[in-house]
Amino acid sequence: MNRKTLPIILLNFVNGIGGTLLIPVLPFIIRDLGYSDAIFGLLLAVYPIFQFFGAPILGTMSDHYGRKPILLISQAGTLLSWVIFGAAYFATGSLSALLIIAFSRVIDGITGGNQSVANAYLADVTTDEERTQVFGILGASMADALMIGPALGSFTSAGSIGYLGAAILATGLSTITLIAMFLMLTESLTDENKTETMDLNPFHQLNLLSKIRHLTHVRALTRLFSTRAIFNLVFGGYTTILVLWYADRLGLNQTQVGFMLLAVGVFLIINELIFLPFFEKRFGDLGTLIAGFAITPIGLVLIRFPDSVWVYLPMAFILNLGAALTFPTLQSVMTKVADERQEGEVQGIDTSIGAFFSALAPILGGFLYARIGGNTLIVLAILGVLGFIFLFESRQVIDDELPHPEIHEEAKVRDQWVA
Repeated sequence: MNRKTLPIILLNFVNGIGGTLLIPVLPFIIRDLGYSDAIFGLLLAVYPIFQFFGAPILGTMSDHYGRKPILLISQAGTLLSWVIFGAAYFATGSLSALLIIAFSRVIDGITGGNQSVANAYLADVTTDEERTQVFGILGASMADALMIGPALGSFTSAGSIGYLGAAILATGLSTITLIAMFLMLTESLTDENKTETMDLNPFHQLNLLSKIRHLTHVRALTRLFSTRAIFNLVFGGYTTILVLWYADRLGLNQTQVGFMLLAVGVFLIINELIFLPFFEKRFGDLGTLIAGFAITPIGLVLIRFPDSVWVYLPMAFILNLGAALTFPTLQSVMTKVADERQEGEVQGIDTSIGAFFSALAPILGGFLYARIGGNTLIVLAILGVLGFIFLFESRQVIDDELPHPEIHEEAKVRDQWVA
């Protein structure tokens, strides 16, 4: 693995901890403030909505100015958002607290395109052969964060100062990450690969259809963007109701939810480090992506029915296998299809599309859960099946645009023989 990838993996891990601290906490905060689960879903949607606006602009700026300055700016936005979130603890009245929390998510969302810039950075410093492995390690680092973050959130919020404890911890982690990035991160984009001009007109940046039409390999990328949209809608709806499902179906309290998510994090680590390489070696990136999309709806159906933790856990393992196979390979396939000079723009569009549907997901998930409860999982599974069919039908178009080193090597050998 390229040593230049380590700062980004560290960034992903620490931000993952900060982002998952509130998973077992926020639903209980909203209920304690006297609001419904539908409001919880709307609050979750705030971050991806504003990420939708910020991501393409940050991606374009990173193609022009370089990756490092944009990553530093976005990380500073994350730090500011946690300071604002902590201020909600001192608000008088439930409405004031809710609005301050929402505003903190706005700030984090606007600068939340750092994942697109981080992915572009990784594409800059890795070869095609390294990329799936690196994105797999990136997924494993997020799995570690998912394992550690919720437990830390539960424990730091269980004290006398409540969720202010989680906010203080996240602020400290964000500060350390910002300093570490400033000291450790080197610029990955060479001068010759920087774009000479930059269009920051927000109306142009948000006209994603126009931006997509001007991309190289547009047919394959359009199908990958569509796959991203469907999967984010499905998996985002699942993560929206996850903690509520734990509380209502399995009867878990806030601390027990933290331990449950700890177990889920262990599953993700196993899947990312053991099963992902196995599938990738046997079926390649695209085949692994299709397999992950096939497994996900099966897992959603399976977790609908258990009312015991011990029966639920094996079902959760299957669902997490689907996610572990899908997320890194989708990212890897997209970076391999994208043109090098458009990497930041492609990642910005991808993050923006993902954010838009991640914003729809909690609204849809919260609305459905408030009305049909656990059957929301069945609805999401049906959407997942439709997404699998679309991806399977698109496989040849995507494969045609992927680099095939073995074919190039065979052609090179043949040309040498003829010569």
